[in-house]
Amino acid sequence: MTVPSFVMTPGPTEMPLKVVRAMLRPATTPGDPDFVRAFDETSELLQTVLETENEVLFFPGSGRVAIESAVVSVVDPGDRVLTVNSGVFGKWIGRTVEEAGGENVELLTDWRRSVDPDEVKQKLQAEKDIKVVAVVHNETMTGVLNPVAEIGKIVKDYGALYLVDTVSSAAGDVVKTDEWQIDLNCTGCYKCMNCPPGLAMVAVSDEAWEAMAQRKAMRSFSFDLYKYKRRWIPKERGGLLVFGYRRHVVEPVPHITFALNEALKILLDEGLSARYRMNRVAGQALRAAVRAMGLELYPLQEDEASNTLTAILTPTGMTNTAIVEAMKDDSGVIIAGAIEELDGKLFRIAHMGFTSGPLYMLYTIEALQRAVTKLGWQAPPHAGVEAAQAVFDQQIL
Repeated sequence: MTVPSFVMTPGPTEMPLKVVRAMLRPATTPGDPDFVRAFDETSELLQTVLETENEVLFFPGSGRVAIESAVVSVVDPGDRVLTVNSGVFGKWIGRTVEEAGGENVELLTDWRRSVDPDEVKQKLQAEKDIKVVAVVHNETMTGVLNPVAEIGKIVKDYGALYLVDTVSSAAGDVVKTDEWQIDLNCTGCYKCMNCPPGLAMVAVSDEAWEAMAQRKAMRSFSFDLYKYKRRWIPKERGGLLVFGYRRHVVEPVPHITFALNEALKILLDEGLSARYRMNRVAGQALRAAVRAMGLELYPLQEDEASNTLTAILTPTGMTNTAIVEAMKDDSGVIIAGAIEELDGKLFRIAHMGFTSGPLYMLYTIEALQRAVTKLGWQAPPHAGVEAAQAVFDQQIL
């Protein structure tokens, strides 16, 4: 039997056909006027999505590249950075700081709960000379959402820069860069933006630009964000243009830029609030289905669960690899396992925009129940779909 095949991983995600078609064009050059116009328009679209008046830089890479670029651009050797380890990706920010020569002051939290802002405040009270505070908004490995807005108020009370990883939340859940006082908002294009992988992006505040200008040492030739201030950003937007004309810092990727441009237009035509609501309802439906099947969610509290992906504990006697393979082989649905400390302990299903509607979600839920039943789990037939359908019916999408 032929089954449909589609991706329900938390990145890369499925793409609308319009996004795919946007890449079907001849090769172009970085200086082509049409491409430069599309590039600038895409930056403006990102400002709207990230809710910021700050310059949004984007360049080849992934979300990790965005974060590393931000870190190496503001952290001098010996600078103290408070990193909130609330999951694998929070932990990785700390490693990035260490690789950049900074001192990683780590706050380890319960990975199954949202970060407590009071713990951040207590850490800042105890530690001196913290230059940057870094936190993950939506932990992609745990499916837990963190209170970035509340933490931002505390960070600014202590005069530090605020770096936030919004890789799996930007364009999929509420992200208010300026209101939340984020100085370096780091994200990527291949998750909630429903775009092919290939672009990293960072929204940079005036305070962050000032910190870059005052560095003692440049830590990277290609990842130094301040070069965009010097070479690419027009003077009317605060750029310096040291060469007298706009010059790309690294080679851009035109076809992915055109795809992102189209993906952002689709998102904004749909409406940010509508997209966020669709993802949120899909998450509620999926978690209801998981509970109806007798499975256990990784987040301990419903109100702390991510709105863009759900992490589910692997049932005793099974492996997440077996579940992932069964869903792909039998139903054509591709989901994700986990890595590092959580390897073998959970698997993850995304609800990130394009596939968050009932059609994709209900098929995925039925595929999950079919897979775990095949592997020995017992649950009432169609329990997951019925629970999810009840949520969708109640919300009247």
